[in-house]
Amino acid sequence: MCGFLGEISTSLLEPAAFKTLLDLSNQRGPDQQGFWQDEICQLGFNRLAILDVSTNGKQPILSPSGRYALVFNGEIYNYKKLQDKYCIHASSLRSTSDAEVLVHLLDHDSISEIAKQLNGMFAISIWDTVLKQLTLIRDFSGIKPLYYGCKNQQVIFSSQFDQVFKHPLFTHKKLRPDAMKSFFGLGYMHAPDTVFDDIYQVEPGELVVWDFNLKQILKKEKYYIWSVDEQHVDTDVNTKEAFNQRMRDVIKGQLQADVHLGTFLSSGYDSSLISAFAKQEQPSIKAFTFGVDGHGKFDERTDAKAYASILDLNHETATVKEADLLAVIDTHFKAMPEPFGDYSSIPTYVICQKAREFATVMLSGDGGDELFWGYPRFRASLKQAYWFNLPLWSRKIILPVLRRLKQQLPWGVQMNTRFEDWILNKQVHFSGLNSFMPKTNFTKSVYESYIYDGPLKKPEILQYLKKNEFYAHLQRVLKKVDLMSMAHSLEVRVPFLDKEMIAFSNTIKSGFTMHHDETKVLLKNSLYDFIPEEIVNKEKKGFSVPISSWLKNDLKTDFVSTILETPFYGAEHIDIKYLKILIDDFFNDKPTVDVWGLWHVYAWQKWAIHHKLI
Repeated sequence: MCGFLGEISTSLLEPAAFKTLLDLSNQRGPDQQGFWQDEICQLGFNRLAILDVSTNGKQPILSPSGRYALVFNGEIYNYKKLQDKYCIHASSLRSTSDAEVLVHLLDHDSISEIAKQLNGMFAISIWDTVLKQLTLIRDFSGIKPLYYGCKNQQVIFSSQFDQVFKHPLFTHKKLRPDAMKSFFGLGYMHAPDTVFDDIYQVEPGELVVWDFNLKQILKKEKYYIWSVDEQHVDTDVNTKEAFNQRMRDVIKGQLQADVHLGTFLSSGYDSSLISAFAKQEQPSIKAFTFGVDGHGKFDERTDAKAYASILDLNHETATVKEADLLAVIDTHFKAMPEPFGDYSSIPTYVICQKAREFATVMLSGDGGDELFWGYPRFRASLKQAYWFNLPLWSRKIILPVLRRLKQQLPWGVQMNTRFEDWILNKQVHFSGLNSFMPKTNFTKSVYESYIYDGPLKKPEILQYLKKNEFYAHLQRVLKKVDLMSMAHSLEVRVPFLDKEMIAFSNTIKSGFTMHHDETKVLLKNSLYDFIPEEIVNKEKKGFSVPISSWLKNDLKTDFVSTILETPFYGAEHIDIKYLKILIDDFFNDKPTVDVWGLWHVYAWQKWAIHHKLI
């Protein structure tokens, strides 16, 4: 997938110091390393060779005019179409890589206009040697990370958070308590925030321009605008056929690679559908399934083998024991350049490790739940939203009475003032968070991503929930996959998050909880064209681990030592006494403690210790 580092300054780092920082992302691109600099800009690149694996595909790369210097991480799926559109003849290219086509485009059109046309997953950095301007562009889904730090009239930018905060410019770091609280509640750093002052993330679909002459950010522009134009009904057979054709086109575009490529195959609808379409385009493609011995509830191998047989897939499986997962926990934390608290990162780390044994590129089913209303939590949100037409005081009176009459009603409906507060709090997995950090709130950007000002009617709420999931919860999922796959130099592509598939999703009018009660009914109907409905496992399994048991047994000594016997990073912003009470309650099996929140704290400390912040 690659990784890059750049700095713009009148006092650039010495080459050895710059290389030390660049080497932090070696695992993102172990195949080739490249450097470029002028008097005020220095760029470095670690390449994972996917298209044109020869040295002709090395970066950094200059545009033919010499005006633009580019480092680019990711894949541009429509680069050949853009090459044709702008009449870039193959004879003018030294390689067959998308990066070279991209840098040629810069001499033909404005950066902003080019960004609007790109389809793929990418983090792009462009240095304009004439205007002395840096442009940073992140893909519209947020699949690839992009960080930058601005301080003392300098800017640092990279693929990894640690490459910025370990730069000498940030020797003296200042924690942001609001971003800390957002992390402890949600388990990841929500863009554009990071936990440090003056360091940011480029947001999904955003273009940022920093001007050397002004020594400041010149503009932030949303080059990708989420738009909805409902044309298709999700249960209509014509909608399914339109979806199938769109998916065929998307998969064909994402199978471009000059290295071994495969698919992840679970017992779920999304990965099975991706694998089925990929098989049509590339008959020899391998599918990969992972299982944990002794965890039948989460082991998807049996179902996946049945699907692979029906689809006639070249199928690989891998199995580990629970002890193997426990053994890699410390190693997996060391693969995190930023704080990250979703403990499903542990099996994801091992899955990617095993998949890398037979492929360099994998296709994943991520994004299907978000774009096609797949999460069960949508059901409660839709069916209970009307309560928020009533003031909170009245709900506090009415709902307890209805519960005594045996009606099943979510507690959040009588505990949150607004509908969007309820949706946000469903994603917060930290009991007592306001007692843990009583003096601050979440960041402004977190609240903004949950705002809803539409009517409390199901059609409008459905579209809100999809967009909210896309720009909120999905970002945590994508962060996990990026961190864990890059730890093993594995590129993971996400067909559901192709620009064309997102656009198609936004043409769909769903009848969920209005005309039917089936989540992602369109994807299911499409899959049944490949696999008989009667044998498809209807229960979503997913990858999970017995985290509560681990923290109380196998990991207890390290858990307690890491949190309570080690100086707490950012202790001035939290209530240590309350944290001790929370941990005591956890070990005493009090049901009010959410183990997710404790894992967030554990992961935070592990990150800080590994990076010598404490």
